[in-house]
Amino acid sequence: MISRIYCGQCDFPFKGLRLVLGAALLGLLLTPSPAEAQATSAPGGIAIYPKNGQSPEQQSADRYECHTWAKSQTGYDPTVIGGGVAPNQSVSVLQQYRRAMSACLDAKGYSTSVAAPPTNAAPPPPPTPASPPPASRVAVAAVPADLGPQLKYHPFHFQIDGGYSIPTGESHRDLDGSAIGGLGLAWFPSSALPIGIRADGSYSHFDIKNSVLAQSGNSYGWGHENIYGGDADLQLNLAHRSARSQMYLLGGVGWYREQTELRGVSWVNGTVCNWFFCFPGTYPAVTSRENSTSAWMHSWNAGLGWETAISDYASFFVEARYERIKPYDSHVSFVPVTVGFRF
Repeated sequence: MISRIYCGQCDFPFKGLRLVLGAALLGLLLTPSPAEAQATSAPGGIAIYPKNGQSPEQQSADRYECHTWAKSQTGYDPTVIGGGVAPNQSVSVLQQYRRAMSACLDAKGYSTSVAAPPTNAAPPPPPTPASPPPASRVAVAAVPADLGPQLKYHPFHFQIDGGYSIPTGESHRDLDGSAIGGLGLAWFPSSALPIGIRADGSYSHFDIKNSVLAQSGNSYGWGHENIYGGDADLQLNLAHRSARSQMYLLGGVGWYREQTELRGVSWVNGTVCNWFFCFPGTYPAVTSRENSTSAWMHSWNAGLGWETAISDYASFFVEARYERIKPYDSHVSFVPVTVGFRF
């Protein structure tokens, strides 16, 4: 019979090995996954995980766009107390907001998780027939994956525009309305700020009214005035509920020049020719001409505009502004109404 002697000190190394393995297993269970380590929070108690390596700036812009869209669909705003809805609807509408927010983020390349509602929350009472929730707030679960073109943040914008200039004040007595064309460049330093800096250039061609030509004392029969220059403006994008369009204000200072040309037209005697033969006759001819160009003059302008997305990288806009050019002795003022595209 073989006897076995127990040795507590001999078993010590095996106990230490079991402790080390247990601690390693516990560390693996408690270590967050790479997706969880990159998680960021969104309004409404939603955690989002970028699946395509989106930058922090892009994540911020996408969260804002999806929050704006979900709020417009459900009427719920988690940034205000009670969500901005009736107390008896706050829980149900919050869930609708979360579904809309998650659907929008999924379409932009994120995975989401939603915090579970508190277990001690009392179920909301059924809505009364007098004030049922709008249908658009109930059907948010069926959100399409494609939300259509949206105004996305881009630091730089190039624009081309054209339209019609309407003279005002003293200019209305002297000039007829004319076409206008222009180019522009804008810079928005940050997606978190709705303010950008614009540089706009334009060229307008005005005809001088016949009544003004008749009062000049000379036999001028035709005249026009070209106004060209540029503006340095600030653009302030206003708060908007839609991710597709927005209103904005603009204003600033500029520098312009006026180029005037007058032509005297008189009836003269001479030889008139057509396709077949020539004969003596009378015809109108330019008998005098006067050109002048002003120095660069200061100006100021203010206006508003509306912009809507036609793709993720281009938009269509309409804007109108009041432009006033003020030399020392008089001033020129007009309202250019333009349409154009930004890229």
